[in-house]
Amino acid sequence: DGKSRGVAILIKKNIPFTEIKVVKGEEGRAIMLLWEIMSQKMLLVNIYAPVGGGDPTFFYRLNAKLQQFNDIPIIMGGDFNEVLDLQLDRSIKAKPHISGTNRAIHTLISDFNLVDVWRVVNPTTRNYTFFSHSWIDLFLISRSLLGDMFAADIEIRTISDHAPISFTHSGILGLERSRNWRLNASLLQLLEVQTLVKKAISDFYKCNPKGESDTGLLWDTLKAVLRGKLISYATNRKKERLQKTSELEQEIKDKELALKLNFSLDSFHSLQYLKYEFNKLMSQKVEFALFRVRQSYFEAGEKVSKLLAYRLRKLTVSNNIRLIKNEFNRQMVTNRDINVTFKQFYSKLYTSESKVDISDIDTYLMDIKLPCLSPGDRDAVEAPIG
Repeated sequence: DGKSRGVAILIKKNIPFTEIKVVKGEEGRAIMLLWEIMSQKMLLVNIYAPVGGGDPTFFYRLNAKLQQFNDIPIIMGGDFNEVLDLQLDRSIKAKPHISGTNRAIHTLISDFNLVDVWRVVNPTTRNYTFFSHSWIDLFLISRSLLGDMFAADIEIRTISDHAPISFTHSGILGLERSRNWRLNASLLQLLEVQTLVKKAISDFYKCNPKGESDTGLLWDTLKAVLRGKLISYATNRKKERLQKTSELEQEIKDKELALKLNFSLDSFHSLQYLKYEFNKLMSQKVEFALFRVRQSYFEAGEKVSKLLAYRLRKLTVSNNIRLIKNEFNRQMVTNRDINVTFKQFYSKLYTSESKVDISDIDTYLMDIKLPCLSPGDRDAVEAPIG
């Protein structure tokens, strides 16, 4: 469907990179991003190849577009809609047939010295990213990047009929970030939380009688106590949800493996039910994120100052300095190193590097004959304007 076809490259907002060039392919099937990160240029490519192995022209056109990025390391991911290894990347029952598309992909791999990152880690393992028992979703990376790779794995199929594939590369670093606590107002709708808050308030006033304390101080202290109780409850609830999500993921993974080895209708229906439960958990998470967005605009929608302040605060966060070079031309990426670099720079900025002799300055100034106003001109200048 032309309306639903498309690819994208998503980058975490605190990754310190510089965009150099973006190239888009025809029909929304490819996008290339040339960026610089940690003083290294890299090309990110995402593709969605046409279905069927009879038309290799897509990969020949892709090959031609990549030629302009000569000698730049490549990370290419996406749905290739074609297997690489006809023996390992398909189910055993499939008959080997070398298509024109297969040849075009191998030409691409050879021309740019690429490798299938998952197959490097798992050279003889049979696994599939598509439900029809095919390995068609790939990460092809330059061989020069293999030394910085940590791991490669196939994730579970939860909602889509494709399984996501992931790999970790040490050249892309995440940065620390600070978080401000905010009350999850939806918790107050739970009877368990309402009981918790009422009991906390009751216990607080038993230990802190109203008449013996300053009202403002008492209110601030109560807020601190309630905040601690709510954070503790929310943390435990989040841990339980994460544990349930992890258990469901593992169950789905085990069911998928069993289904690959021995297909049965009962196992298939059981797997679909587990995916339904997992989808419900993910939907709740998305609903809460949307609720937070709607809440922010609802509370500040008619108050321009609040809404503007909210948007400016987000804009300030997005403009944070993520990377800076020090005097030795090394890139500093952590907040601590960036602050130290700024401190060192400004501490030396107004410090003279030469030794100054005061007598030389006095001699120089005495020899300068500066023009001056006569007494009459001075009085005229200082007179009122009339």
